Amino acid sequence: MSLRDQLQFLIGLSRGIARGNSLPSAGRQRPAAAPGGTVPPPRPPAGNQATAFAVAEHHLPLTGLAAPLRLLQLSDVHVRGPGRWLDRLIRFTRTLPEADLLVLTGDLVTKGWGADSWRAFARALPRARLGTFAIRGNWEHWCGAGGPEWEALLAEDGVQLLHNRAVEVGGLELVGLDDALAGRADWGLLDRPAALPRVVLSHCPDTFPRIAARGAPLVLAGHSHAGQVRLPFIGAPWLPKGTGAWAAGWYSAGPSQLFVSAGLGWSIAPLRISCPPTADLLHLWPLPAAP
Repeated sequence: MSLRDQLQFLIGLSRGIARGNSLPSAGRQRPAAAPGGTVPPPRPPAGNQATAFAVAEHHLPLTGLAAPLRLLQLSDVHVRGPGRWLDRLIRFTRTLPEADLLVLTGDLVTKGWGADSWRAFARALPRARLGTFAIRGNWEHWCGAGGPEWEALLAEDGVQLLHNRAVEVGGLELVGLDDALAGRADWGLLDRPAALPRVVLSHCPDTFPRIAARGAPLVLAGHSHAGQVRLPFIGAPWLPKGTGAWAAGWYSAGPSQLFVSAGLGWSIAPLRISCPPTADLLHLWPLPAAP
């Protein structure tokens, strides 16, 4: 890590403290595995891992699912302007496996983003047989990626924005909530009964108790970057507001499961230490309902 990178991180961290929590207990927890098992990516090289992109695979039984489903989750991409980092991200994105569903769980762009940079990334996304769906994170709100213009830009490359909206696809009810930190989530979407297993896309992990109380079997989130920097004995020295006790990996509350992706991008500074950027392939398989 160069001195310049260290200074950038310290300056950015000082600005970010107001938007997060320092030395949170959740940051000391290592990510847990999926109920059906997780295959982590190969161990990345030491040092700055901001471009050590990798894929993790997770296996999860889902009650009521009619047939196996491959779901690819990408989160916290933080597309900015053009540059070497974006070029490497695009090269990695082109190697991702095809899936039945592709979901993008917020913070897709950040300060300094441009439509051309977004298009370059979106056009490298793998094919998803049943469609690609996205929600808004806090940074979409903070950097003006919203409204009809943002939805139209996503639609250019076949990405459907689920802004407080639900669709039935692949034997699931897929619910996309607006970001609870910077936007306004429509909780009423979860108060009606679901005919299919409900998968909720919610950018901030700390919405999990509220969603689990409404019986959703699976929640997919991001936001935390798993801390982005993890230090020996300390873990993540800082986590953004909206993370709560759910920093990374798998969590459960009764029959509900939450997965928090470590994400692909970075915030504050172009650093990821002991926390490589990760795409997540979820293998969902049917679990018969109890008689």
